[in-house]
Amino acid sequence: MCVLQLACGGKSDSSARTSPELTSTHIALASSLSPFNLIPYPQELTVIEGQLALSETVKLVLADNTPASTQAITKLLNHLQLSVSDESTLTIRFNLDPSLSLTEEGYQLRIDEGIEISAVSDVGLFYGVQTLRQLLPAQASANYVLPKVDITDQPRYAWRGSMIDVARHFISIDYLKRHVERMALFKLNKLHLHLTDDQGWRIEIKAYPKLTSIGAKTQVNGGGGGFYSQEQMRDLVAFAQLHGVEIIPEIDMPGHIQAAIASYNELACEDAKSFELYEGMQVGWSSLCLDKPEIIYPFVTSVLSELVDIFPTQYIHIGGDEIEHVRYAEFIERTDNILQNLGRKTIAWEEASKGELHSDSLLQLWNDEYDIQSAIDRNIHLVLSRCSYTYFDHGNVAGQENTFDWCTKDGVSLARVYSFKPENYPLVVGIEAPLWTEMVVDEAGADNRLWPRLSAIAEVAWSAEKHRDFAQFKQRLSVIKTHLDALQINYYGK
Repeated sequence: MCVLQLACGGKSDSSARTSPELTSTHIALASSLSPFNLIPYPQELTVIEGQLALSETVKLVLADNTPASTQAITKLLNHLQLSVSDESTLTIRFNLDPSLSLTEEGYQLRIDEGIEISAVSDVGLFYGVQTLRQLLPAQASANYVLPKVDITDQPRYAWRGSMIDVARHFISIDYLKRHVERMALFKLNKLHLHLTDDQGWRIEIKAYPKLTSIGAKTQVNGGGGGFYSQEQMRDLVAFAQLHGVEIIPEIDMPGHIQAAIASYNELACEDAKSFELYEGMQVGWSSLCLDKPEIIYPFVTSVLSELVDIFPTQYIHIGGDEIEHVRYAEFIERTDNILQNLGRKTIAWEEASKGELHSDSLLQLWNDEYDIQSAIDRNIHLVLSRCSYTYFDHGNVAGQENTFDWCTKDGVSLARVYSFKPENYPLVVGIEAPLWTEMVVDEAGADNRLWPRLSAIAEVAWSAEKHRDFAQFKQRLSVIKTHLDALQINYYGK
């Protein structure tokens, strides 16, 4: 038996399995094992001598109450034109085993005389299917041969995210569903939707119908805009749950709020800059009137109450950036308390650290220069979205058309994304790559900005720094791109 062990490490956890350091010998061996073009690379991989040939039929033995993994394996077999038969001599078996030393998202995959996936949860089984999916061809074939292997795997960070700004340019629900499917292949698990901003309000709020009848009508540089009904969002939430993805909604406030002000003028102070719809790109100029608490807090409470009824996530994003006001900290604290009273927790951009947030809140750090130490001192944990490494509205290369460069003139290349070291920060729960859409006008443009850079985010968020190697990653990605093609992604460099 030839043994290759690549440990991805993990948070302090006595149950986590450990493996040796990744050496040049390991890298050379991994490179020679061409069947193992996996992203993110597993925590521990043991090669078993031989191969397993898949016939035209397989026998499925599934665990009870595992809708996500059951759907995933069924869809994979259908895609590869493999039939299910109890008479087959080759078995794919799922085991739910709470005694395994794995996190909720961890799994074990063993390919020997058959295929066996074990986990403590349905999402763990689901991720085992995604690894199996990457080991198989992206398209149906006349026959399939799998390497025999034993994999034990679990993520380094619990938050592995993609953010899409649907406010500056509206993006269809169908695209968001396709994006969820693409995220799942790489074990990304948080889809953060920036649902409101100056240029558009995109989520139906029944207590304030003009937010969508007026506030959803436009976007950057004009156009039809659009919004999602609550029914559509519930459907997206359910779809995402079956793909191991949690939807994180964001209502940006007290700033970035012009679409709401244009819908309900009383939300602004009398000397507000404008009461009209806005189609530009400038930021940091609109605000709820913090001197009218009797108006704005009933609005905030109603909006958040409807939001938590749609989205089951424990974290609701309140934005909270790019505003200076003497009552700003008060707003953050009161809004945080509203969410606590609704049974949820706050996530906000790092400027919200000016308020006394509950300790179970999260801050999303985007500004390379922002001093977050005061929040760290209060034990508030971080989602890392540093603009110079993760802002995908910046070019894949320097000077790419229709991209920004205000955070870094050289663009945010695939290599730069992969070089990010979240281990350099304390109290990190994960990483998220935002796509702001001021200059993303269609789905092809979104694909170009998101992929393949999101695959690098996936590996950085899943694997420990000492076991990451960009040259090896690129080799694996060159093979994995067949899966991107099968998913009809118009990725950069295609």
